[in-house]
Amino acid sequence: MAQFEKIVAAAVVAAGFAAFAAPAARADVIVLSSTAPALKAGAVLPDSAALDLPKGARIRVMLPSGRTQEIKGPSQAKVADISKGEARNEGLWNDVVNAMARQKRADESVVGAVRSVAPSGTRGAAPSPADAKPSFSWRMVPIDAGGDVCIEKGAALDLLRSKPGKPLTVIVVNRQDQRRGEASFAVGSATAKWPASVGADVGMYAVSFPDQPVRTIRLRPIAPLPAADETLRVLHSQRCLAQIDAWLAGIAVAGR
Repeated sequence: MAQFEKIVAAAVVAAGFAAFAAPAARADVIVLSSTAPALKAGAVLPDSAALDLPKGARIRVMLPSGRTQEIKGPSQAKVADISKGEARNEGLWNDVVNAMARQKRADESVVGAVRSVAPSGTRGAAPSPADAKPSFSWRMVPIDAGGDVCIEKGAALDLLRSKPGKPLTVIVVNRQDQRRGEASFAVGSATAKWPASVGADVGMYAVSFPDQPVRTIRLRPIAPLPAADETLRVLHSQRCLAQIDAWLAGIAVAGR
């Protein structure tokens, strides 16, 4: 069995046990992105609801298991029918609901800040690239915080910093065998090549900065990569939670 199949199977089995232990699990869905005016990203549709999408509209929803599905209009369907047979993964469900709520608050804060500084009668400028959220990638390793990072096995990797500015050199140490390597960010660059000398196998890596605390990152190589509809389940089963936030943000923007 391929690694991806094992990961999905493990996630499904865990969800099955959770569903067995819980009384009468609901079959709600979460709207991840929408072009339908009546449906906003982050909305939770109960299993008793019915969808009525007009022609040209489309939404992407997350089912109780964590699998996602795109629905295109014109379409009329009961939510209970869409999510029928899906075992509920309570942990993934709660993490996605919370992530969507955080993104909504962040978006509202940005809009409020722009409005507060915009001259009367003008539109506020977009946030600067330095404040932009990192986009989802299987080949980027963020260094602003530690944690688990799911990567494409065997692919060339880049380190990513959220605030490009001054040149920066960091030291990367493979905690398994103590191999070391340097990565250098050029002026204004958000990325730097991952040092090939440390490898990129599953395990812990320390990233040392000149004047900041050490970040500890756990790489989790994935092969083959999952289909888009299975991405959330794989990321969650590997505890790559920051990438879940980035993936959801990208889906919401792409679906507008």
